[in-house]
Amino acid sequence: MTRAHTRRVSIEPFRDGTALVASILAPLVLYVLTMPRTVVLEDDGLFLMAGAHLGVAHPPGYPLYTLIVHLFTLLPFGSVAFLGHLSSATLGALACGCVYVCGRLIGASSIPALTASLLFAVSEHFWSQAIVTEVYTLNALFFFGIYALVLCGVRHPHRPGIWIAAAAACGLSLANHVPLTVLSAPGLALPAISVRRKLYRKLPLLLAVLACGAVLPYAWMVWRSHQDILINFYGSIDSLKAFWFYFSRQGYIEVDTSPSAGWNDRFMFMQWLGNEFLWQLTLPGFALSALGLMLLFRRRQTDIAVSGLLVFLTNSIVLIVLLRFDFDYFQVAVFRPYSILCYGLLALWLGIGLQCVSHWLKKRFTDKTPYGPKVGISAAILAGACLVWWSVQSHWKPNDRADNDFAEQHAEMQMDLLPDDAVLFVFGDTTGPIGYYRYVENRRPDVTLYNLQGLVYGERLFNPFMSTEKRDAVLERFIDSNERAIFLPLDVDFYPNRELRIYGFLMEAVRSGIPGTIKLKRHPRGEAFFVQLINRKPTDRWERVRRNEMLFHYGRYLGLAYFTGDPVFEQLQEPFRLAHGSYASLLGMASVVLDNGNSSNWEQVGKWLTRAETLRHEALKKKTLAELYYQKGRLFQNQGRTNAAVVSFRKSRDVYPHPRNKALKALDRYGIDFKRVNQPLR
Repeated sequence: MTRAHTRRVSIEPFRDGTALVASILAPLVLYVLTMPRTVVLEDDGLFLMAGAHLGVAHPPGYPLYTLIVHLFTLLPFGSVAFLGHLSSATLGALACGCVYVCGRLIGASSIPALTASLLFAVSEHFWSQAIVTEVYTLNALFFFGIYALVLCGVRHPHRPGIWIAAAAACGLSLANHVPLTVLSAPGLALPAISVRRKLYRKLPLLLAVLACGAVLPYAWMVWRSHQDILINFYGSIDSLKAFWFYFSRQGYIEVDTSPSAGWNDRFMFMQWLGNEFLWQLTLPGFALSALGLMLLFRRRQTDIAVSGLLVFLTNSIVLIVLLRFDFDYFQVAVFRPYSILCYGLLALWLGIGLQCVSHWLKKRFTDKTPYGPKVGISAAILAGACLVWWSVQSHWKPNDRADNDFAEQHAEMQMDLLPDDAVLFVFGDTTGPIGYYRYVENRRPDVTLYNLQGLVYGERLFNPFMSTEKRDAVLERFIDSNERAIFLPLDVDFYPNRELRIYGFLMEAVRSGIPGTIKLKRHPRGEAFFVQLINRKPTDRWERVRRNEMLFHYGRYLGLAYFTGDPVFEQLQEPFRLAHGSYASLLGMASVVLDNGNSSNWEQVGKWLTRAETLRHEALKKKTLAELYYQKGRLFQNQGRTNAAVVSFRKSRDVYPHPRNKALKALDRYGIDFKRVNQPLR
């Protein structure tokens, strides 16, 4: 391997200092202007709760980020949500500053390096993570900070302080996002090979510093898990085995590797990501990046070029192969922050490309006019400003979330329904926003929250690793022995053996009623929220998916009102009319009538499903599209149309060949092998 060359660039303290400050402050101002003022989706609510209460977040725990968020929440201004988002904004802005330093170290002058850092700052995916409480801006700060230290260390191998700082940063990075740090490690280490002989004697010290940086935050996390804290994802970490389960994310294995994902999904992810690489820094920016990478090889800066390429590939292609995600709208939302380092590397190469173009213009005009050098500088400034402005214009709308209060309104709507001293069970994505509402802002302190999976909240009814049967038994005993009003979301599989009063988005288990009966109740604020959901056109991917889930479950409520002829249906005519324009709500209405109705309802169900099929572009997950064909198969089955039912079940299976897809069991009942697509009926 060729020795790493960090081109000698003359340092001008005033110009470099000004550019470095601009590379940090400009993104920070942008992020503060566009970040939400209250809790949002993703893991925002969970990290806000963990940071505010020094709790334990989801695996692998993110102890360092939790501590950083906590420090920001101590600032004497703004809400906890604002300060949590400010923590990510600050870390993201500092990461942009590190990109500037890296650009200077690999040979770009101040203006191209500043352009590179600003284009990285305003790339859509990085910007989206810098305005919510998430760990990816800290990961970017560590990577580009370590990269800058390694490049400095290659220049000055006899300065041990540089390598000690790099080792400490590597250790702390492992206390933030382990998988992404491990994937990036080979690329970070590559430039240091050229000075390996000078590092041998320091290796034991460097490894010790790295280990301390990684171990100490996790040791604090384990100790903290044994305290009586409000936010404690799995509860006490009592053994090395329990810690390994937590650290290695074994509980997320079904999330990271879907049994229905195949190579076609991987290729579609690669195609999608390739398109993002073209446009995240603008198309001219990508062309300059390609030019810059080529120049690094031509200048014999081989180690730098190869190290960057290695990180680029491990954080994109290798990651896609390892994860095995189903390719759909939602999984793209989950995946897209994982590759933000790639945009930073593209930005660095862009800086080299822009430097080359500026230098070429300077030489071309020097012979014709004494203002040649100024022409080159002016061209670089103008090109950089145009690229940054273009990117800001393109990415402002999806990332301007200053007025986003979707999650807060949902929490307020649910809390509005609850009487004094009620118990509310939550599940899935509502756990964070509702928990933030209750445990951080301390609104409705009379309400007790429990997670139906036994996760997140320190107050829990059962161990999260308890079997489903035992968990349901514990829940039944709790509900039977409790005098308080108990509410549950509709999107659960657990329905207590009590009278259920359904209010649209929530249901109440009534102790004094007749077990097994269902009564429909109005909740005016819930109806208003449903109308708002129908009319809302969010740009955030997580919000769009969550909106559809809510519309589906409210559709089930409307379907119950329709087929039972409940008097409440007369007061739900406007929501019922609006539901006919929503794929999710139509599917919800059809599914509940198929579950409970009779032959007199099948014609109406058929109309709903036909209408839903025309709106199938609104199905944002493979699972929800497959549900349409599964419900059509059920309808055909109920109508005695066996061949049509099988065709529809097969469509459902082909869309989402996951073991949890009920269409597979339906086909199995017909004697059709899941793996044999064209096997005829027996």
